[in-house]
Amino acid sequence: MKKNYILLVISLWASVAAAQQPAQFSLWMLNPYGRNIAAGGLEKTLVATAGYRAQWVGLEGSPTTQYINVSLPISLIGSGVGVAVENENIGARSGLSVKLSYNFIKKLGNGQLSFGVAGGIVQGTLDGAKLRTPDGDYAQNVIDHRDPLLNAVSLTGSVTTFDAGVFYKNDKLEIGISSGNLTEPKLRLENQKVAEVRLRRHYTAMAIGHFDLFSSISVHPSVLIKSDGTETQMDFSAMFRYADNFFLGATFRGYNASSQDAAVIYAGFKLSPNLNLAYAYDVTLSALKSASQGSHEVLLQYNFGKEFGRGRLPPIIYNPRF
Repeated sequence: MKKNYILLVISLWASVAAAQQPAQFSLWMLNPYGRNIAAGGLEKTLVATAGYRAQWVGLEGSPTTQYINVSLPISLIGSGVGVAVENENIGARSGLSVKLSYNFIKKLGNGQLSFGVAGGIVQGTLDGAKLRTPDGDYAQNVIDHRDPLLNAVSLTGSVTTFDAGVFYKNDKLEIGISSGNLTEPKLRLENQKVAEVRLRRHYTAMAIGHFDLFSSISVHPSVLIKSDGTETQMDFSAMFRYADNFFLGATFRGYNASSQDAAVIYAGFKLSPNLNLAYAYDVTLSALKSASQGSHEVLLQYNFGKEFGRGRLPPIIYNPRF
């Protein structure tokens, strides 16, 4: 019964709390577009990123997240476009989001300044068959919660959401601010008010530096700040690259005793000139460390490697036959 209580608590908490903050990622600095849609197209080529994260492994009902996003520039009109798909499972709850983005890119000094907007759909599902109550009947494959507020079937609902962001990038610095769930829409599962969740607006600020130390070694410090206006979390990271083929880094998540969450070690290398693989392991430092075996994250990124969409429109050739 204790495990079932844990699963129930995680599920109900996720229905409210997980909607307030975006999913947790440790390799965010390799995928800025995943945190700020205004970063789309600034690489001047097509970039596709896919990842998987298993958080707090060993804790029943712990979060797992899968995502894929693709962004590319449209140089002819000084813009970028992209699509991002993310699926998250926490206990009995699952959520799928699909968003399309557009950003206007303007040259500023020796860098690029981008303003982006995104819109999409968030679909949420609550699997009542995975919930357990103290007075419920679950013998012989029977699922009866004996609670009028809980169903034994899956409930699904969807809602439209919007994001916006600003991002600046040059050879030495990347910095951006973004906001998600701008309108704070309400997700209602099959018109049942008891299952209604408000997707709270959240804010993200990031900065990533790029500095050469030696001929073959560079350092890339970064900081990420996430907030919903009530709760705030920060990531401090440093990554070292060797010959642009291999990298190793570390992150500390938290800024005081109460926000201390994890210490992260990550590494990656090029599988080919256009394909990168990265892995991160989180050592849990919060109160969950007694029940968790840490978190794992894998990222695979493809970079087309050539400027995409650059050129001039072909000249108009007038044909007298028409």
